[in-house]
Amino acid sequence: MQQNKQELRRGMLQTLKAAAANDPTGRRSAALRRLLPPLLCTSKPLNVAIYAALPHEVDLLPLLDEYPQHRFCFPRCGAQHRMAFHHVTNPAAQLAPAALGIPAPAEDLPVVAPQDFDLVLVPGLAFTEAGARLGYGGGYYDRYLPLCTRARLVAAVFAEQMLPHVPTDEHDVAIPHIIHL
Repeated sequence: MQQNKQELRRGMLQTLKAAAANDPTGRRSAALRRLLPPLLCTSKPLNVAIYAALPHEVDLLPLLDEYPQHRFCFPRCGAQHRMAFHHVTNPAAQLAPAALGIPAPAEDLPVVAPQDFDLVLVPGLAFTEAGARLGYGGGYYDRYLPLCTRARLVAAVFAEQMLPHVPTDEHDVAIPHIIHL
């Protein structure tokens, strides 16, 4: 099973990077316009767990400007494959490259508890219609998501990330809401 996951990860990364290289901004920005209005168009302030996208992922940063009433929080990875989400108001000033070059918030920014999130946007490499998810292999989200007891779990994915089957293990957390772009 692990071998299949590793092979699929390598293949998906190659596919996504090639697609991003062929259309570096068009698909990422078009995707965002379709992504979250139904989820974020509310006057009630929401706690939203978000991530700083890699070049081959949907760019979520414009959401901070488009929905200023919400509290956006970014992950910082720590020891033992654990992570915490910190409230960020200015990504350009408050995010810096950290583990694996992924932008992360400073440790001194306020932490939001997992049970306080209303919405968690989850990254991944491949998904199925049923919500099976192939992540990047660190297990950070699979450890964190069960703690988000009242959050709606959502993934925004490009068409090439949708597969008929994704190998999963017992500890893998399914994502019930997949938004195809």
